[in-house]
Amino acid sequence: MSGTMAERIAKRFVGLPLEQRRQFLARLREDGKDFSLLPLPVSRHEVTPIPLSFAQQRLLFLWQLEPQSAAYNMAAGLRLNGRLDEAALQRSFDHLVMRHEVLRTVFHTDGDQPYQVILDQQPIALERIDLTGLPVSEREAALAQQVQTVTARPFDLRHGPLLRASLFAVADEQFVLVVSMHHIVSDGWSMDVMVKEFVQCY
Repeated sequence: MSGTMAERIAKRFVGLPLEQRRQFLARLREDGKDFSLLPLPVSRHEVTPIPLSFAQQRLLFLWQLEPQSAAYNMAAGLRLNGRLDEAALQRSFDHLVMRHEVLRTVFHTDGDQPYQVILDQQPIALERIDLTGLPVSEREAALAQQVQTVTARPFDLRHGPLLRASLFAVADEQFVLVVSMHHIVSDGWSMDVMVKEFVQCY
């Protein structure tokens, strides 16, 4: 597929309503095409500052009331078995963040008016937690407790990042990767798409 053709397809996708996007992705899969290989068109925002959707306004308001709350944190976990290339893992996150500007977005207010700011860069630090020093019988319980801890940490919507990743080593060549995001930049469907794209990148 030529670069120009891929860009046209990507721009067409961006302009579709949600249900038509799902149908579009289904047709791509049926044709054996990988959506993650399509370029994302650069957003052309006609207004500055960039306004929030009604759902984002609500979530920002609720966060301002309780900035330490984890009520709108979202998380996904992957068990990884085998030799792990941590450099490739980091590159995959870097690729996602550069590809999806929502992962580089933070939220500010001008008086009572909220707006979003898309950063040029938003590095994602991969937190590493080694549980292999614990007795085998205690590792799963420790893992569950640690996952609860990392996914319950509040996000700072003003400064970001609004995506975090934690890598747990639970045995020789056995890992659990936990990705956390704030609901203001993701939902269940887009989280699933992002995780699949991440796996393909890695």
